[in-house]
Amino acid sequence: MTDNDVDTRLLDADLREQWDALIDWLRLLEDEAYDADTVLPAWKVRDLLAHLGLAMGVLASARPTTAEDADRPRLNLGSYLGSYSDNADGIREKAQEVARDDIAAGLASIEESGDAALDHLARLRDAGTTNVTVRRGVIDLSTLVMTRLVELVVHGDDLARSVAVTSPVDPTARTLVSDALIAVVRRRSGYELDVVDETAWVRLATGRLKWDQRGHALRSGNLAEGLPDLSSWLPLL
Repeated sequence: MTDNDVDTRLLDADLREQWDALIDWLRLLEDEAYDADTVLPAWKVRDLLAHLGLAMGVLASARPTTAEDADRPRLNLGSYLGSYSDNADGIREKAQEVARDDIAAGLASIEESGDAALDHLARLRDAGTTNVTVRRGVIDLSTLVMTRLVELVVHGDDLARSVAVTSPVDPTARTLVSDALIAVVRRRSGYELDVVDETAWVRLATGRLKWDQRGHALRSGNLAEGLPDLSSWLPLL
């Protein structure tokens, strides 16, 4: 199970559905859209697409954990997402390097990366694998899948706000990601919290909105109390 106990069949199915939705969205883009700036500073559309292909490649390269991994860091959803900030520039530069390739070849490569990841996931499930090792350390397989879903939903929303094409974010995927992110904050803060606006909450949790821009993203789960200041726990990545 993931950090917030999502059924693995639902999780895996929705990763595939979200990936397919993103690929369908890519096919709607005009060539000039790939060089458009995004809502993320210093990222173009082509850079974000390359990054998503690389992100799925993490799942494709995950291997079952063995005794030799005993000294590797143990990761949960919060610690995995939090580690992104340690290499933010490197992540962007790698995506930009990949994105310099011919756009047609690049799109084919992105699609292949996702398909390879999903096929590998199915093989890991069939083998009964529960923990896997990736570059950052050892992680529960379903939690790794959730990190990939976070990537697709968050950056799918970034893309939707950058290009005038219908959003590629699958509503069920957004709900799963929203629930996973609020679960991290509940555990860390100890507060009872409810999500009111999933899109706003995901943007807030991932640094796309500042705390004073939260609007009605959240409410206190305790009706007798107001919403606490969560700015010291945010963003999660």
